[in-house]
Parts: sequence; structure tokens; C-alpha cells
Amino acid sequence: MPVFGPVRSRRLGLSLGVDLVPPKICSMDCVYCEVGRTTRLTTERAEYRPLAEIEAALRQALAEKACDVITLTGSGEPTLNLRFPEVVRLVRQLSVKPIAVLTNSTTLAVPEVFEALSEVDYVLASLDAVRPEAFRRVNRPAPGISPGDLVDGLARLRRKMRGELWLEILLVKGLNDAEEDIRALREAVAHIGPHRVQLNTVVRPPAESWATPLDHGEMLALARELEAEVIAPSPVRSQAPGKALSEEEVLAYLARRPAPAEELSLAFGVAPEEVIRSLERLVEEGRLQQTTFEGRTFYRLKEEREAGSHSRAIRT
Repeated sequence: MPVFGPVRSRRLGLSLGVDLVPPKICSMDCVYCEVGRTTRLTTERAEYRPLAEIEAALRQALAEKACDVITLTGSGEPTLNLRFPEVVRLVRQLSVKPIAVLTNSTTLAVPEVFEALSEVDYVLASLDAVRPEAFRRVNRPAPGISPGDLVDGLARLRRKMRGELWLEILLVKGLNDAEEDIRALREAVAHIGPHRVQLNTVVRPPAESWATPLDHGEMLALARELEAEVIAPSPVRSQAPGKALSEEEVLAYLARRPAPAEELSLAFGVAPEEVIRSLERLVEEGRLQQTTFEGRTFYRLKEEREAGSHSRAIRT
């Protein structure tokens, strides 16, 4: 069926999904994809699901179900459906609910797709890497797709669109999370100017079993660097006294950047006194070191520990 749900979306509320592309026709073969490996890697646009079938299913669903938003998506890239612009117009005719589109940003150079996206309420676009090497590693795109084109297309869309652009960055351990990758992403975000930046990692069974997530602490640190919100679920914390703060999360956070105790308290939502106790214990164990800058105490990994972590990240 081309229409499913509604399902509870952590970002959009109660979402009625319209699946425009069957599994797994896509312009990318992302290593983290929860749908699985791409079986048809293509940039060819075709009527992968007939418009008449979509319309009939959508009319029936809207007559029977309540929702907060109608989301155009697919078990692949939805904008590859040749009828995508017509589907956008159809949804506008049938409902007053906001329209959201999930896209990997690879079809923005197609004029009719660009115009249709500029008319929806929410474009939830992906941009996982800007450096070509990292882009190829994590997204495995079809020939002819470059990250620079994606960035330029998203910047143009942000200036033209009537709705909001939410940019999702999904990080995979050892593939697109190096310092130079984060720096390039930060520059791209500044150029695009999205309404929201959302940081994610591997949280569902991925297409490739070796695609692994970043630690929650790393995600929080990088979210600050990218001025983003973390949308990956946070780990469930124990409520037992003295165990609400994971030392491994703290170490993962500090592997990215030095930080004072008050920053860690805000990042993890843990009382400052508990953070300080954990930090002091880690200093005593020789796992952290203190440094003072402009009257504030910062904590960072011991240099030899940093070197070991960096070496492991390279080998991953």
C-alpha cells in the first residue's frame, strides 16, 4: 500500500505516510539505512508508484484517519517518482494538513522537484558528509552525485522555499565523524542556513552490520559544534544514586573538546555536584587532566589516552 500509518514521529507528531518509491530504489546506498541495501541504485525518475493508486489510497486514508502531518517518503528516495510534483499538488487539494518531505537532497537540480519542494511546509533533508571521501564512504551515491551539488541545492532551496528546511546529519563511527568532516559540515550548515539542524546516528539495524553509532557523549559534543539538536535517542539512565552519569559518556564527550563541569551538567542533565564528583574521580584515576583558561577549570582527556582513542578511530 502506498499510504501507511499514521505513525508517531518524534519530529512531526502523528504522521500519515505516503510511500512514493518501493524498496529499494534510491540514488544512494547508505551504509546505515534501516530499509536495507539499495537494490536499484539510480538517478532515473519514473512513475515507480502510479498516481492513481496513490490518490485512491490517500483519499481513503484521509476519510478514515486523523493525523498532524502528511509525509511524502519512500522505501528509497521519494522524489525519484516522476509524479512527485503532482502528488504535492494532490495533497494540497485533499487536505489542509502540513506537508513534509523526507529526501536525501540528490534531486534538487531537477527544476520541477525543486519547485515542488519549495512549496511544502517541511523539507527534512539529509546531508551526512561534505568531503567527497566521507560522502562516498557513508552514502555510496549513484554516479554523478557530488556533495557540493547537494550543498548548493539546499542553499538555493532555503532561499526560495515558503516552509522550513530541517537538515539531518547522520554520523557513523569512523566514516564521517573526523575533525575535518565536522569542520566541513559546519561550513556547509553556515552556507545553507537551515531552520533546524538535527544530529543523528545509527539507532536501528543498518544495511551494513559494521556501521556503528557514536556514543551519546560524542553526539552531545558534536551537537554543540554544529549548533544542532540531537535526535538520536539517549541511553536510559539508571536512577540509582551516583550512577546517573556514565563515565564513558563523559570520556566520549571530552574526547571531542575540553569542557568545564557546568557545560557537562547542562549537556547530560545531571546535577553539577554529581558531575564534579565524577570528574574528580576520573582525574584521580589518571584518565582526565585539568587545565585553567581565563579563570575557568576545563577537563580534557590525558594526552596519551587521546592518542590511543584517535588511533582506534582511524582503524575503525
